[in-house]
Amino acid sequence: MRKLIALLGLVALLAVPATALAAHESNNKLVFAPVAGSLAPDGAGSGVINYIKGISEEEPNTAWSSAFRFSGLAADTAYTVVVRGRFADPAVFSAICEFTTNASGIGGCESQFTGLLRLAIAQLRLGGVGGTPVLQATRQAVVSGPGSITSDGGCREPDQAGSTCEAPGRN
Repeated sequence: MRKLIALLGLVALLAVPATALAAHESNNKLVFAPVAGSLAPDGAGSGVINYIKGISEEEPNTAWSSAFRFSGLAADTAYTVVVRGRFADPAVFSAICEFTTNASGIGGCESQFTGLLRLAIAQLRLGGVGGTPVLQATRQAVVSGPGSITSDGGCREPDQAGSTCEAPGRN
């Protein structure tokens, strides 16, 4: 009987459209904190990664927007924000935006991109994609680590309809 109930549950789950189950269809607030041994132990940052829409019925064709703001970093230095989960490979980090800090060690960036399957980790890296991680935001329910990622269905960038929160660097 248990096997039959489990089988019926699986059939019902498979009958639901993939977009109804997609954890990616949300808006995410990120709080960055230094990684162990960080080159910027006083660094901090915040950001949003917002789901915009599905481009087609097939994953990973989803559109996203992002905005980030950081402080406590090295002055006049290039950094890249990377996320794990783009382009159908949940193990690979991909760049979504880059910036160079000002003389006070403050900087930020915005971008629009496609193809984010699941968002569990975002990092600020020195230089490019292969650079040293400095700050990290982590979805604690998925993996432990510094910082946090939380989803809020109403938090969108100010230029998107239905905005209920502020996007760093835009306000």
